[in-house]
Amino acid sequence: MLAKRRAAVLLVLAVILAACGSKNAASPSRPTSPSPSAPASGVPSAVAPSTVVPSPVLSPSASPAKSPAAVPVTPNPSISPLPSPGVHLAGAISPKNVPNAVPGATNGSMTAGLLIYVDRNCDAYRPAATSLERLFTIARAEGVGLASQRCYRPLQIQQADRSSACTSGNCACAAVGGTSMHGWGEAVDFADASGSVDTFTSPTYKWLVAEAARFGWNHPGWAVPGGGPCPEPWHWEWVGDGGGFHAPPIMANVVAGVPTTDGKGYRIVTGLGGVSNHGSAGSGSVTTGLSLNRVLVGGAPAPQNPVGGYWLVAADGGVFALGGAPFYGAVPSAGPVGSGPTIAGMAATPDGQGYWLLSTTGQVFNFGDAPALTGPSGGGRYFVGIASTPSGKGAWVASSDGQVTALGDAQSIATPVVNRAADPVMAICSAPSGQGFWLATANGRVSAFGSAADHGSIPTNPPEPVVSIATTPSGQGYWLTTADGSVYALGDAPYLGGG
Repeated sequence: MLAKRRAAVLLVLAVILAACGSKNAASPSRPTSPSPSAPASGVPSAVAPSTVVPSPVLSPSASPAKSPAAVPVTPNPSISPLPSPGVHLAGAISPKNVPNAVPGATNGSMTAGLLIYVDRNCDAYRPAATSLERLFTIARAEGVGLASQRCYRPLQIQQADRSSACTSGNCACAAVGGTSMHGWGEAVDFADASGSVDTFTSPTYKWLVAEAARFGWNHPGWAVPGGGPCPEPWHWEWVGDGGGFHAPPIMANVVAGVPTTDGKGYRIVTGLGGVSNHGSAGSGSVTTGLSLNRVLVGGAPAPQNPVGGYWLVAADGGVFALGGAPFYGAVPSAGPVGSGPTIAGMAATPDGQGYWLLSTTGQVFNFGDAPALTGPSGGGRYFVGIASTPSGKGAWVASSDGQVTALGDAQSIATPVVNRAADPVMAICSAPSGQGFWLATANGRVSAFGSAADHGSIPTNPPEPVVSIATTPSGQGYWLTTADGSVYALGDAPYLGGG
């Protein structure tokens, strides 16, 4: 990300590197084998009765037509009411802070209901999982091949690792069984596309130093050079709830802002299904009680219900129909959790009788009256969002490098390639006219294309990355929602509060 955004976290690195305390007895050693996944509950859950989940159908899209060039519009100078982005509370990020024990649980014997799949080799404590998912998402959007070597570690594996370390004369390099932070599902041993994050000079380690703290992930003092007998560049711990310091939490768990179609309200959604209602969406925060195999990644309003109906989608393609929205299907489960595509987001057809799901590799899955569209899978692009045309017969799909592909009757509009390593595209929404769209980057820069009018961007880099953009019915404004629940209202979009 931009150097300005990294400055505060680099200061934390300086403090970490100066630490010279002994290794915390609760710190684990690097695992030598993948951790077992928590038991899955089968096919993706859905809040609607269903029999057979329809399989997605893919077909070639129609030849795209050329659209007019982007209309140059002076940004709307009125960005009011615009909430303060606030101060990023990083008091929990310290070499001496440690994760909290999970209430009512036993280290290394966590029940499946306390854990959730995040990535290959990685089940994590649910409250830590959403921020970890966000960390993986922003890394991959920036082109960083971040992966995991191990997250949750059961007691028997902790004991085996300790025995192996002691046999090799390195007892200090493995925690005593039942004391590892992995046993709470609150630690991760990272890997990268090259295999692992094994050195303190690797680009992936440097990226983690610059970015992980924003998501509540801390590099403990014992794991840095000079901090203990077994420094580990790959080992990071979640203190997003404040950790043992009881510091202010670092909120990085919001995955989407879902507007009501009357343009007078919105819902702010967390990865575990917490919903904060604003304006015509109602008031207060609720927990939807969804049965999740993976965390939520996005949502869409149900157009036939201007206030109450909406859908949410999880990373495994599970769809949840809420507030009276009809259920049209979900990506079927074909194996263990994590074996299928990872979903990036969804878009509804304008009549509310169907929707598409988009995977991070560019696959498009259609349900209800959403027509089959062949997505631009492959090519190494990381896909982040999909937006429907007003006819419901086409859609645009965007990748983090700024490329937008027109499917079906969507007009082909040229977009410049962005420097995704500095500020990747994270979201797309279409203009009501159907002849343009907006792209929003992680730092809140908004670009308008085709008939979409430019209503401005977030004035300064927000503490957390943008997760969604949604337009008002007039097309004369939009909301940007960030991972900490902040909402930025521009143009004629009313500001109704954050989550």
